[in-house]
Amino acid sequence: MILRKMVISVCVGGLAAASAMGQNPADRHPAYDVTSPDTTTLPLAATRLQIAPATELKLTGGNPYPFVEGWETKPLQLNAWRGERCSGQLAVSTEGRAAQLGVSCSPLCRGDKAIPATVRMIRYTTANKVMTADIIGNESSCEHSAGVHRAVWYEVNVPQDAEPGLYKGRVTATAPGCEPVVQEVELYVYPAVLPAPKDWRIHLDLWQHPQAVARWHDVEPWSRAHFEVMRPLMQRLAEAGQKCITCTLLDEAWNGQTYDWFPSMVRWVRGRDGVMRYDYSKLDAWIHFMHDEIGIRGQISCYSMLPWHLKVKYFDESSGREAELSAQPGKPEFEAVWAPFLRDFHRHMQEKGWAQKTCIAIDERPDYMVREAMRLVRENAPSFRIASAVDKPSALTREVYNISPVITHAGTALGSLLHERKAAGRITTFYVCLHPVTPNTFTASPPAQAEWLGFFAAAHQLDGFLRWAYNSWNRNPLETTDFGSWPSGDCFLVYPGNRSSIRFERLRDGIEEFEKINILRARAGESPQAAAAVESMNVRLAALFTVQRSTGNTHAQDVQAARAIIEETMAALEKSSRQ
Repeated sequence: MILRKMVISVCVGGLAAASAMGQNPADRHPAYDVTSPDTTTLPLAATRLQIAPATELKLTGGNPYPFVEGWETKPLQLNAWRGERCSGQLAVSTEGRAAQLGVSCSPLCRGDKAIPATVRMIRYTTANKVMTADIIGNESSCEHSAGVHRAVWYEVNVPQDAEPGLYKGRVTATAPGCEPVVQEVELYVYPAVLPAPKDWRIHLDLWQHPQAVARWHDVEPWSRAHFEVMRPLMQRLAEAGQKCITCTLLDEAWNGQTYDWFPSMVRWVRGRDGVMRYDYSKLDAWIHFMHDEIGIRGQISCYSMLPWHLKVKYFDESSGREAELSAQPGKPEFEAVWAPFLRDFHRHMQEKGWAQKTCIAIDERPDYMVREAMRLVRENAPSFRIASAVDKPSALTREVYNISPVITHAGTALGSLLHERKAAGRITTFYVCLHPVTPNTFTASPPAQAEWLGFFAAAHQLDGFLRWAYNSWNRNPLETTDFGSWPSGDCFLVYPGNRSSIRFERLRDGIEEFEKINILRARAGESPQAAAAVESMNVRLAALFTVQRSTGNTHAQDVQAARAIIEETMAALEKSSRQ
């Protein structure tokens, strides 16, 4: 019998590989399983076995990872603080003919100490009509064509009480008729401890879209079934450090730019007596779920007094029909619509104990509109604050509680203005959306760009990061991440069935680095030597992560350099503490 040999390649952060994998039976919609090109004509007598390290690669289509003659087998090497999640990729391939691939892994061991690990297949979707590996699946086996590589995701969640030092483990790949192939893994655990995500400092604001989950899973919105299918997806978000709950005060604040609409969580009803009443039952259920059960408790972001269409829909009991009101800032109608609502909503949120966390959230509206909204909020709902994403900060930036400029204009919110805002207890973040092209979190974006974003926030002592869409899925994201004229993947970072993605996990990596940097900064007061080490770290990071540098192609190098700076600073602080 002629054996088919297998190949495993190491990638510590971004290798994507072509192949197909079956759909999770729990998924309501059919998956588009993109198979590799037919390579079954390769010689069946192939006996080559190779292990080739790789970093920051993202292959598309059926492209094989290029073999390099003479490579020696190397362990997959990972470093982590206690309490950190770390990950890497392995690419598995057969030579000869198609096979059923399987992967498994051992715990990582140090003497009698062990840390569990997991390994899962990465599957393909299409981005810009090109096959692209991005979806971190839930399966550990798949059908695979010969001649190309299959990427798998290796992940370790290091316990906070893990013993520091070097741990070793292995990943085993199998296929019928093949000799199993083993990939060694080495994990070095530092003594430093990363807090639990609920205690992270970062102000992470990824907008949620409950309606997309209801549609995909074909469940009644706001039913028990709806909340249960949302639970793991929102827990994943909380475990990334999320601080904000996305709420809607009216229908389609963004004028319909997603596959699923954003219906209002508040029902506006004008009674036969002409008085407007407000039903908060859906809003309350959503906030209770996210705040009390999921644990996202930093901010309740309510969209919006300034919707793009500047209208409010309501049900008119007299006519028995839906109707709408115009609410143009600067005109009497604006106050007539919003002042009564704000007074009632403020009362309601005070009764719930949520008023101090509530922000009237605004998305890229002109200053004159924002000023009108701020005035009404101050007069009618004094516990509420304003959160606003803006293209470019203006004079109003000083007054808004939570401001988030796009990264290309983030430099205008730094320096003395940032210090002033921090002293006043205000939040300053930045965002990316369909702009800029780089750095970003599109499906085809080099993976290091997602991690780069967290370093950028930390380097400039910003409070965090905003992105407009956590899960605004298209018709079937397992088939393609293309939607309308948006860059592919712009509308969502995770997939149905509680599947993560390479880009979401790398974004989370950057958030962990954000936390590490701030933990090290907090040690500056320990001694003059500690202060010098932290200042050196700050200067070097600020030089690496600039607005000007963001548009280049050095994101992977910047990330590697920043990781080294963190390790050097950690070592210098430990040395100073022993002196």
